[in-house]
Amino acid sequence: MCKPGTSFVSVKEAAALLETTETRVLMMLKRNELAGMQEDDSWLVERSSLQLCGKPTAAAIVRPGGCGGGCGGGCNGH
Repeated sequence: MCKPGTSFVSVKEAAALLETTETRVLMMLKRNELAGMQEDDSWLVERSSLQLCGKPTAAAIVRPGGCGGGCGGGCNGH
């Protein structure tokens, strides 16, 4: 996933890679949290700005004694 050089992905693909929504990706572009460019009426996201290398997994953010994934506590701490 982490290739040298500049390549771009669609907002839809960026959202899938980041496991989020297209709206969130657009907001991240607006806040300069992601690099991208507008081409015609759509945005392209610079793949390297996605920081897929070393992206935290759900297991990396679990709080001691419970879930850190925003489940609302319904999982009873697994």
